[in-house]
Amino acid sequence: MPSFLSYVDSGRFEELFEELGWGYVPRGVSSITVEVEGNRSFTARPVADQSGLRVWVVEADELPTSTEQRVIDAQVQKVSQLRLLIFTDGTHQSWRWPRRGATAATNAKLLHHRYTVGDEDLAEDLARRLAMIELPIGESIGILEIQERMAKAFNDEAVKRSKQASSHMQVMNQQLLDAGCDTSTASSLLVRLLFLFFGDDTNTWPDNTFQNWVLRHTTADTLADKLTELFEVVCDPELDLALSKKGKYVGTEYANFRRIDGMYLERIELPPLTEDFRQQVLKAGEFDWAKVNPDIFGAMFQQLVDLDELRGKGEHYTSEENILKVIEPLFLDDLRARFEEAFDDRVALLSLQDEIADLAFLDPACGCGNFLIQAYKHLRGLEFEIIIRAEELELAEINEALDRHAGGERVSGVRAMQKRLQEIESRNAMQFAEDSLRKSKMSMRQFYGIEINEWPAKVASTAMLLVDHLCNQAFGQAVVRLPIEETPEIVNANALRIDWADVVSPEDCDYVIGNPPFVGNSRLDAEQKEDRASVFGKHGGLLDFVACWHRTAAEFLDGQGGQVAFVSTNSICQGQQVTPLWKPIFDMGYRINFAHRSFVWNTESEHQANVYCVITSFSQTEWTTKRAWDYTARGVVESQPEQLNGYLAEAPAVFITRRTKPISDVPPMAKGFQPTDNGWLLLSPEERDQLLKVEPNAELWIRPFSMGEEFVKGIDRYCLWLPSITEDELAKVPAVAERVESCRVWRLEQPVTGDAYKLADRPHLLRPTSKFVDRDYIGVPVVTSARRKYVPLGFVRNGMIPGNKLFFIPTNSLSVLGVLMSQAHNAWMRAVAGRMKTDYSYANTIVYNNFVFPHLTSLQREDIESSAQAVLDARGLYPDASLAKLYDPENESKYPELTEAHRALDRAVEQAYGWDLDGLSWDEKETQIVSSLFELYSERIRSE
Repeated sequence: MPSFLSYVDSGRFEELFEELGWGYVPRGVSSITVEVEGNRSFTARPVADQSGLRVWVVEADELPTSTEQRVIDAQVQKVSQLRLLIFTDGTHQSWRWPRRGATAATNAKLLHHRYTVGDEDLAEDLARRLAMIELPIGESIGILEIQERMAKAFNDEAVKRSKQASSHMQVMNQQLLDAGCDTSTASSLLVRLLFLFFGDDTNTWPDNTFQNWVLRHTTADTLADKLTELFEVVCDPELDLALSKKGKYVGTEYANFRRIDGMYLERIELPPLTEDFRQQVLKAGEFDWAKVNPDIFGAMFQQLVDLDELRGKGEHYTSEENILKVIEPLFLDDLRARFEEAFDDRVALLSLQDEIADLAFLDPACGCGNFLIQAYKHLRGLEFEIIIRAEELELAEINEALDRHAGGERVSGVRAMQKRLQEIESRNAMQFAEDSLRKSKMSMRQFYGIEINEWPAKVASTAMLLVDHLCNQAFGQAVVRLPIEETPEIVNANALRIDWADVVSPEDCDYVIGNPPFVGNSRLDAEQKEDRASVFGKHGGLLDFVACWHRTAAEFLDGQGGQVAFVSTNSICQGQQVTPLWKPIFDMGYRINFAHRSFVWNTESEHQANVYCVITSFSQTEWTTKRAWDYTARGVVESQPEQLNGYLAEAPAVFITRRTKPISDVPPMAKGFQPTDNGWLLLSPEERDQLLKVEPNAELWIRPFSMGEEFVKGIDRYCLWLPSITEDELAKVPAVAERVESCRVWRLEQPVTGDAYKLADRPHLLRPTSKFVDRDYIGVPVVTSARRKYVPLGFVRNGMIPGNKLFFIPTNSLSVLGVLMSQAHNAWMRAVAGRMKTDYSYANTIVYNNFVFPHLTSLQREDIESSAQAVLDARGLYPDASLAKLYDPENESKYPELTEAHRALDRAVEQAYGWDLDGLSWDEKETQIVSSLFELYSERIRSE
């Protein structure tokens, strides 16, 4: 970083941008001399160029004034729409970047970043900005990415402006609702106003046309009628004539508007509107909407509805960063690579452009259209680069042919080439823009969406239109595509109750993308459960709502060759959800081609959605090179697995099913006793003390009792343990007999078909479990926090009776305990266990019975046993700490001996499996372990 600043301080700007990884200035681009008032002149010198974004340096004995800088910038803009200007007098510098919205709509103001050689604070600020525009070596950086890097480095207003825009929309929405608008009418009006606000600030028509119209031609009493009239006017073909000063609208209040059509063709009935609403429209109109990112309209409009309602529907709006995790590996990376391959082949470039224009995209839960917007924006950027490069090659081909002709070679078509050369070289910026736009083959009709809620569907269509307009400006095209002749196909419907083929033909659909609703199984409302049943029938009872879109997408594209990529809650690739979701999809011939393993999903919303997600992409055409991303403590790690199964492990496509006996040669695990007693057989410490006070002889019949929570937290609890008591013995402890009788009465009152009623003839017993042996055992809690690295399990040697939330393994084996306490078993548990909300729900039939224990030599057994004992000894150093405290990850530093003992145990178990995991982080080990265990499981079931 200091080396960057040394170039800045010495004025070596060509070398600076070369170090930053930028490209050189194209041949033929020369300096520009600009005359300003006072007979002063300045020369702007091009020093770097990256994908058409050019850096210009103006050196002078004295810095130009702000007014002079704007004049110079205006002249540079004529030949360099995308630009960074650096003014310097050798000591003081002014870095000027045209203020831009998300896709480069501009206004007259330049953002200003000052720098003075030797000023440490300014140096730190500039160094930070330079780091943001440093380009990675060997990567192709397109026009959109370099613009976004520049915007992040030199435009600090974006986030603030987006929040301000949200506030304007929120106020207007509430005023409309207060005025008696229904939500449908309110949302329809707001998206129309949104388009008009953008039109005022993005050169769609003369600046502030709509703002001035509201100010001069409406009152509170007339606003509703005048808006209705305006919406009719912007759909009138006669309005087109006003551009050439013809027709009935010349000289009227509507003369400066453009015909829009599109959403305005649908008539809406507005109630009387208030002066407060009119003033808010004017206030919103004063805001510069060109600085708002259409990509985050979803997050912006999220503020207009009840947050709990959104969460109940599982709606989470999405950042560009996260969307790119889907669309880059799905299609953008490949298309960019093919652009590089075809870079010097004009025919191949034009063929690639045709292919891009033939793609079709469906987001079946599109919300406000974020995924479609990003796909369109990035594909338009790539297409623009193709158009520019194809023209460069055409120009080079013409010049080469004319040079050969001048050298005496006979060349056909010389006159046509000379004419074409003259056309290219004589174009001004506007003609270039029109020519580039004419060559664009992409269409809004390539993009389809389904959205259950009405207002997001309307926002999606509007946002796509605005992004199209702003893309034109971003690529130097001042052309306005009005009236609206094509729009994306956004259908307002329940995606789980309609045939997607009615939206877009599956034969034509290349990609299905999006982030369907994140609603967990336990949070589904009645309607959502019906929707799930319509997709899965009776087999979907464990599945999160998002799984419905996976299954429907697979059926929609079956046999058609399309690809799917969804963001989902990570639980669909864990535990008991994997088999019912992924097995039918795999059975249809689909395979997972890339995946982002579990990560936190960040949104552009003020109310961040704290959700752990995965991204999965699958198709019936299996990729030769698969991709996976892991989110580790050391950062994001990409790998190229040979295969990915439904658990996102690099392992065969096996599916874990319930198994009644262990797959390995180990003692069985069973669930403890369910009391089914209405509390009569269980005792709190106080109840135990009270019972013993009245009945000291009852101590013989009282045992410690524990569910999983008591086991982990060290909470005392007791039960009456009476399997061997005789009637005579029971009669000698009346207080105990009284509790037994109360249990009998309660059980008889229960439904005759239930277990409690059936146990009424054995009121002294907990609900029996046949596998229990009254001896020492290993206790394993059913539910454990997802925050823990290790399930807190251990030996029980005090005669404690396990409840039904505590599994038991009747054994004293230290080697069994050691393997179960290791990362190996815990990694397996995390992969295949079910979920209880966000916690792990251990199941013996799924986790333990399918876990492949290592075959141990005597030395390996001894090593694991001694390491397991070391873990128990380390726990013993803290007798007052419960397992919950010992295994709370926030307390890890408090118990260093336990941490080190677990590390040693992990190493011993890894060696027993024959794994070499040295040097890997915890998360990297986890991935390797799970893949290896699935391989072992696959081998074991094949040998059965």
